[in-house]
Amino acid sequence: MKALKSKPAKSPAKSSKEPEFKAVLKDPAVREVFLPGNGVGIFAPHGGGIEPGTEEIARAVAQATGATLYVLSAKRPTGNTALHVTVTRMVSGISVKLDQAVAATRVAISIHGHGRTKDGGPVYVSGLASEAVELCAGAMRHALKGAYEVVDDHGRIPEDLSGHHKDNIINRVPKKGVQIELPRALRDEAVPAIRGAAAQLVTALIEVVRELG
Repeated sequence: MKALKSKPAKSPAKSSKEPEFKAVLKDPAVREVFLPGNGVGIFAPHGGGIEPGTEEIARAVAQATGATLYVLSAKRPTGNTALHVTVTRMVSGISVKLDQAVAATRVAISIHGHGRTKDGGPVYVSGLASEAVELCAGAMRHALKGAYEVVDDHGRIPEDLSGHHKDNIINRVPKKGVQIELPRALRDEAVPAIRGAAAQLVTALIEVVRELG
């Protein structure tokens, strides 16, 4: 009887239309920022025109708290979403700045955008850092005062918007992290200046980062 061979681990699933991380980093419209800070890492991996408003919110929170910051930003005149790379495919060894940000982070908060509903939609909060997820969700519910539903029930969060995958960048740090998915209507209040619900969200996250730090 032949010995059974172990199967190689599967790579994270990818869309046939999604570019490779390495190729995106070479695009002249793409910029990365790494600013070292305290042990809380704020990540905006789809900044600029990819998921508008996420970079602005992440920068505001990091600047106010001294948190470590990582941003990948694309600023083409049009077509920025073509530079979107799923965070599970932002593997180590490709970006020095991302690897530095992960190494500097103890617990992570990643800011993303979704467009699942035309009428605004909820804020999704998930991740393997369960206490930090609960802290973020509670702070945001209080700050947004019902203007947006905040959903942290994993069973109600679409799988591709969840922060539970082991290859997610927020789960490569010691205490894991939180993935926050913001609807477009809320993110629109962060561009060009942070105001309204986006300002309330930033205030809530500043409180959370200070508590986690």
